[in-house]
Order: sequence, then structure tokens, then C-alpha cells
Amino acid sequence: MDLRQLEYFVTTGRLENITRAAEQLFVSQPNITMSIRKLEQELGIQLFERKQKQFSLTAEGKLYLERIEPALWMIRNATSEVKDSQQQTSGTIVLGIPPMISSFIFAPILKHFRTLYPQRELAIIEEGSLGIRSRLMAGELDLGIVITDNASPMLEISPLVTCQHLLCMPSNHHLVQKETIDLEDLRHEPLILMKNDSYHRRHILQECAKRNFSPNIVLSSNQIQTNIDLVAKGVGLSFLLDAAVLNTPDVVTRPMTEPFIVNVGLAWRQDKYLSYASRALIKFVKDFSATHFKAL
Repeated sequence: MDLRQLEYFVTTGRLENITRAAEQLFVSQPNITMSIRKLEQELGIQLFERKQKQFSLTAEGKLYLERIEPALWMIRNATSEVKDSQQQTSGTIVLGIPPMISSFIFAPILKHFRTLYPQRELAIIEEGSLGIRSRLMAGELDLGIVITDNASPMLEISPLVTCQHLLCMPSNHHLVQKETIDLEDLRHEPLILMKNDSYHRRHILQECAKRNFSPNIVLSSNQIQTNIDLVAKGVGLSFLLDAAVLNTPDVVTRPMTEPFIVNVGLAWRQDKYLSYASRALIKFVKDFSATHFKAL
């Protein structure tokens, strides 16, 4: 067996879906299927129960995954540390950041970081906060700027700022007359929400379920400016963090009666090796947030 076989097995075992595993590993599904079959032949055991594209771990498969995954983490960390020792003044950082947070945090951080560390590259993955947290846990990202509420204890968190979600609506909307908006007011309103990997979307769905109704979602999009532009055109109502700057004419915001407050922070997996570049970014973001986010 080789490391690639084990990587394919661990990823497929964790996701229990060969299509998603192939997408995450950037390989074809047949490559994963063949690799896992060879691994099973070498071990002399069946690791998965196969039903179409759904792979469910057998009891032996679960045990093997439990033992192999920590070993793979150690190998990845050792390899990263050895390579990193040769490139202390350069290197790439894979950073995840949700679009709504990116709208007010990423641009100033990027500008200052590029000035201080011109030889270091930032590779950006833009996804919802839940998706970013999942990618951090899978080891696909070095760092992530995320909503940290209810995050896994396996993630190290450096707090940045506390924000509140505001409802965005056209300036001529009937709800503009209210100082605060109750979720019940949105029962029959068309909503433009972030996609399924968004922490905010999950919260909205959970709170609506408590009130025994399903929100009328007319569009799911992670393009913040597009969402706000559609609000201005009367397509639906949307949400924005209060730390973001709203520059769209004819769109106004109102807080919720029950404020939806979230904590934003820089996160990384505790047991993942952090490169010199990653550690430099963590220090920079901590210093930057201490001086720039106090007023938010």
C-alpha cells in the first residue's frame, strides 16, 4: 500500500460519498474506486459497503479509519515542517474566508499583509463559514476567517470582532417603518440567503422552524453585492453584517428584534503544522484586529 491509497480511503471514509471525495481530492472517481479495491485486497478485508455512489464504512472500515487518520496527520505535519524549514521568508498560505466576512475584513488585511510580506502568497478559498470550518477540519486549509460560534474544540481560535446581522430591504418597503424586525415579520417575505454552507442560513432556518414556518427563499447566492443589488430591485430581502459598508442606494438596514450576534475569528486546526508564513499571518491579523476592529 502507499500513502495515496490511504489518503483516498480516509477522505472517502470521512465523506462516505465517492463523488464528493473525488471533487475534494481533484481526481477521477474510477481512480478512487480502484485504489480502495487494491487496498481492500492487500488487507484482505472489506472496508466499504457499496450502494451506487454511496460508500458506507463497514465495522472493519471504521476501525481502520480511526487508526489510520491520526497517522496520516503526523506524516503530513512532518512533511510540511521539513519543507517549511527551507522557505521561512516565502511560502503559500491557503486561507478560507466567507463572502459576507470578506466584504469588510479581507481587503484591508490583504493590503497590509502584501506590504509587509511581498514574497508570500495567499491562496483564497471563498465559501460559507460552515464550509470553511469543515475544510479546516479536513486539513484542506491552513487558516480560515470564520464565524466561531459553536466551532469544533479541535480548532484554535483567535477572536477578531463581534458583529450583528442586519436585515436589508428597499427604502420603500413597508417594514422600513419598524425600528426592529421580528423574524415573524418575514414569514411571507421573499428572502435572498447565502448558500447551504452559511452559518447565517442555518440559523435562519432553525429559528423559522421554531416558529413553525419555512422561509420563502427565492434565491441562494454567496455573491454579497449581487444580493444587495437584487434587494434594491425589490426581488427579496437579505442580510448583512453590521461591520460591512453598505454603498447601495435605496437599500436600508434594520436590526432584528432578537439580535443575531456572531463572533468572527481566525481559526486553524490545533494539530496541524503551521508554516512560518501561516504563523506570520496569525500574528499580523491579531495585531491588525486589535487596532482596526475596536470600534466595530
